[in-house]
Amino acid sequence: MQPAKKDPYDKTSTKRQIAHLKRLANKNGKRITIDLDGEHLKKIEALLQAKYGASTSHVIRNAINDIYQIIFDK
Repeated sequence: MQPAKKDPYDKTSTKRQIAHLKRLANKNGKRITIDLDGEHLKKIEALLQAKYGASTSHVIRNAINDIYQIIFDK
């Protein structure tokens, strides 16, 4: 007798996503979609390798914070 197959469908992903989006909204945040060409992806990868951020999202957030400081926090 073979063991029953596990259901590979993650039944909690929708709940997790809803909770994540609520947390973002509570911080006045928003999910955005961004299209990047190969040149930008290479730059992000180089920044990751240089430990500018731990993830692609972190690199982008750090870049936003850094350029904001340069432009507005003189």
